[in-house]
Amino acid sequence: MGSTKTIRIERVDQPDDPRASVSVGTIDEEITAEATATIEIGLKWNGDAAALLFGKTVPIELPCRCSRPETGLVLLSSPNGYERKMDEPECWIPDLLADDDFGHPLGLMRRETENGETLSCRAEIWGDHRSENPLEPGEYSFEETLSVEDEGYAKWGFTLRVET
Repeated sequence: MGSTKTIRIERVDQPDDPRASVSVGTIDEEITAEATATIEIGLKWNGDAAALLFGKTVPIELPCRCSRPETGLVLLSSPNGYERKMDEPECWIPDLLADDDFGHPLGLMRRETENGETLSCRAEIWGDHRSENPLEPGEYSFEETLSVEDEGYAKWGFTLRVET
């Protein structure tokens, strides 16, 4: 990697459900040999009390690979417990084989949410171990679903830019 890279939030696409709003902000925007960038993702519920459904992490299922392009970046929980590849210690790439997957829960977790409550998590920016050019400069989009029990779902997402 050699030089510092910077993460910028390019765009946040709100859910179609007017009761929810999403925010994405940077905690640490630099990717260096010593540390990677960290973002905070929040979902604020502005409706009557409701049961929201999530995977194992809230409000976004982590690990989360970018949806566009198909490889390049992955968001990992902060802290996450993954080791970096030893043959590329300057890069933030999980030490996994190319055919390894992170796995995902088989069911959904029910979370009672009150009006005005914000659900948030921190995520680290890593290169996707399946990518030939992880952490390359450019735009990376992430998509997620907000599920409201017995009501339906709404898509939301955001786009990050990696700059040198």
